[in-house]
Amino acid sequence: MSEPRDNWQKLARLARQAPKPVEAAVPFGFATRVAARWAGGESPAPSAWDVLEAFSLRSLVVAGALMVAVLFTSYDIATPGWTQQYTVADATFDPIFEE
Repeated sequence: MSEPRDNWQKLARLARQAPKPVEAAVPFGFATRVAARWAGGESPAPSAWDVLEAFSLRSLVVAGALMVAVLFTSYDIATPGWTQQYTVADATFDPIFEE
């Protein structure tokens, strides 16, 4: 059975042979600029998708409001037509059923 110290020595030796990690090439001061913008409350510029989404949601609200307005204005116009058609049909079939 191997000693725990031997396992540690073997692990340390293998760690020294491992390739070095590649450092990310971040521009100097990048983190400082990001933190300063965040602290100042700045937000990134909106993308084209964000603008399209905002306009489509607004147009959906406007289309819904127009639909409700058209329904309210056409209700009075459509109701007499329906009652007139019913009256004509009623007048046509009443003599048949009166006999």
